[in-house]
Amino acid sequence: MSSRRLVLSSTLLFGLSVGLTLSGSGVASANEGQWKPGQLEEIIERAKQDGLELDADQLWRDAGTESDGGLMRASVWLGGCSAAFISSDGLVATNHHCAYGALQANSTVEHDYIEDGFLAKTRDEELPAPGRSVRALREITDVTETIAKAVEGVEDDAARAKAIEKARNELVDACEAAADHRHCRVAGFFMGSRYELHEYVEFEDLRLVYAPPAAIGEYGGETDNWMWPRHTGDFSLLRVYASADNEPAPAGQEGNAPYNPGHFLEPSTEGVNPGDFVGILGYPGKTERYLWSAELERHEKVWLPRRDALYSEWIAILEAAGEKDEAVKIKVAATKKSLANRRKNAAGKIAGLAKMNLLATRQGEDKRLEAQGEAAKATLDGLAAISTARTERGPLAFLLHNLRYAPRSLVIAQKLVTWADNRGKDDLERKSGYRDRDKDRLWNSLEQLTKDHDAGVDVELLASFMRVADGLGEDQRSPGFDAVLGGAKGSAQPGKASEAPIDPYREAATKALEGSALADLDTLETLFDDPKAVAKSKDPMIVLARALVSELEALEAVEQAERGRLAVLAPAYFELASKLRGQPVYSDANSTLRMSHATVKGYDKWDGETQVPQTMVAGAVAKHTGEGEFNLPAPVLEAAKTAKESRWIDPELGDVPVCFLADGDTTGGNSGSPVIDGKGRLIGFNFDRVWENVAGDYAWRTTHSRNVISDARYLYWNLEVAGADHLLEELGVADYQGPPAKAEEGEGDAAKDQPGADAAASKGGCGCSSSDDGALPLVFLGVGLIILGAATAAARRREAKQAQKAQKETNRD
Repeated sequence: MSSRRLVLSSTLLFGLSVGLTLSGSGVASANEGQWKPGQLEEIIERAKQDGLELDADQLWRDAGTESDGGLMRASVWLGGCSAAFISSDGLVATNHHCAYGALQANSTVEHDYIEDGFLAKTRDEELPAPGRSVRALREITDVTETIAKAVEGVEDDAARAKAIEKARNELVDACEAAADHRHCRVAGFFMGSRYELHEYVEFEDLRLVYAPPAAIGEYGGETDNWMWPRHTGDFSLLRVYASADNEPAPAGQEGNAPYNPGHFLEPSTEGVNPGDFVGILGYPGKTERYLWSAELERHEKVWLPRRDALYSEWIAILEAAGEKDEAVKIKVAATKKSLANRRKNAAGKIAGLAKMNLLATRQGEDKRLEAQGEAAKATLDGLAAISTARTERGPLAFLLHNLRYAPRSLVIAQKLVTWADNRGKDDLERKSGYRDRDKDRLWNSLEQLTKDHDAGVDVELLASFMRVADGLGEDQRSPGFDAVLGGAKGSAQPGKASEAPIDPYREAATKALEGSALADLDTLETLFDDPKAVAKSKDPMIVLARALVSELEALEAVEQAERGRLAVLAPAYFELASKLRGQPVYSDANSTLRMSHATVKGYDKWDGETQVPQTMVAGAVAKHTGEGEFNLPAPVLEAAKTAKESRWIDPELGDVPVCFLADGDTTGGNSGSPVIDGKGRLIGFNFDRVWENVAGDYAWRTTHSRNVISDARYLYWNLEVAGADHLLEELGVADYQGPPAKAEEGEGDAAKDQPGADAAASKGGCGCSSSDDGALPLVFLGVGLIILGAATAAARRREAKQAQKAQKETNRD
């Protein structure tokens, strides 16, 4: 198949109408889609019907600057999360779990900011966020033709992949050379049918301002993670600093001052009600909406179960170590949190895919595609062959790709060896993450790894990795691990590693780690600057890493050729699927700026239990047990006694709101995404999805696609409890007096009027209503706000809400 199939015309991609359903029904899903800035014109009318009051160019204008280019420019990238400027002095809001690494880096046993939270009472008390930076998008350029020209006449798969990578690197280098403090990347869209160059301004001086205690920011822990109802205050505040002339500057540079952004989101005190419009702005990481059936089957039956099993084992190791030593608990906190989140995500995807029966849908779709002719069948056969090959090499590939969770000493060694190897290559040919532009980031990551190092944890993790490696089949052996297994080799049966006793591997791991000095910062610095010293080193972890890096390079060569093949097959498949589905498309998430428009909405769980879309402080208190994951801080418990009298109450709930649901289209990377109301004001912080939507990465569904958002009013209430009046002042909400009095008699006990409130109280703050207790959720459709169920009472509540809004508009005027 010719490489010319790489590029689809812009007419094909953007001449279609908006909205793609993944069910194959041909009916566009209401709020499905993560929309690129350039596609906003296509969705703006639908969003306005739901309550958006802004035009597309008020959200994003290509020709605009930081100051007049639209409020989406206030949303920034934060190390795999999203965030937003929310004050004129560079205050940035994101999730608590997105600031977790910075909290861990500053924590000690004496000052455990993860557990106790952090509040800077003055600017001088703000703490550095080492190794973290904020990237603000400035410009988007279509470079599809440049990439297409780079592969003209290239028939070899590996060569095609190399040509694409080289072209991307050249574009990035030219972009970053044009100005200081620029970070550029070339991103592929629509399965490689379109390429864009995204130019960011990078701010490296980022400081911690506020984070609630873990008992707020992580309330409910892994029990509530990916679940509803939620009562988590998953928010934190940081600040960007810049030079005296308001330009990006090195972290900690003398004279740096708070940055004055051209755009920031104005915090709102009005909050939301069921049926209200919300917009989610941010950088969603990765979705898999266009997987062919063979690849979806591999995910569901092979890859996800493997991730669930192995991550569970590594989590148990870190938990056990942390229980023995508070200092170790801090060191492993971020890694354990990452593993736990990904493990539960894998389990949720397995359950969700089974519930949706999505594989059968995709298989039926692919059969229809095959019937379109020889070219279509050849495309699907080629894709199926790639999935088969991935399955066959899967066990060893999974282990090698997850070395980032290996002992810190081995991770350090792997990075050192890879860095040393790549320094001998032309910069354009180097591995991503190991180019000259990456040097400072790489060093910062190594420095943090030394801080996280614990000798005992290293032994336990290495023993686990050894046991997994020993359980690989003969055609999957790892020479690197085999060399250090010693007498433990052969203790595990192929495919049954978890059943083998751990002691032989623990003994082998202890011996393998003897004499390693990579956790010593001085030793590390010497090796980092001297590739020859790395090559000569006899440190046992570097010796092991050299072998494993060789195995990784061999694997990456196979994967590179695969990418080259997909550069032809994937766009061809995308073209076929687009025509079959008959609907316009959005691109899979790829960590670029997107907008999802949604409405505040509850849902029914798989068991039929109806869930209302808001939770409140009373529900958090009802969950409080005084220990473990449900142990609210004493000041919060005390303040909760008078929460119903707080100025931050929701007049409909009669209590301080905590979280709410929307039917937005989100995924990993949307953590920390600012959530705006119809006027473009900040009302919350996206942080999770419900259990029934964990598999939403593969398909969006009207019935169960719900994202979980921390209500901004819960942040304001917590800031008040913490005595952070200066931050309320900075946010412009310090003088807020509370919502207007209710417009109608009989609405005083709004918590009781909230659908499902009685059920919530009886179920320990569950926030749900059983299908047999007669309460129905409010459902709002379009502008008409049609209400199902108890129409008379619901209408009174709606009228009260409208009166309150009218009063607020009068007050504002």
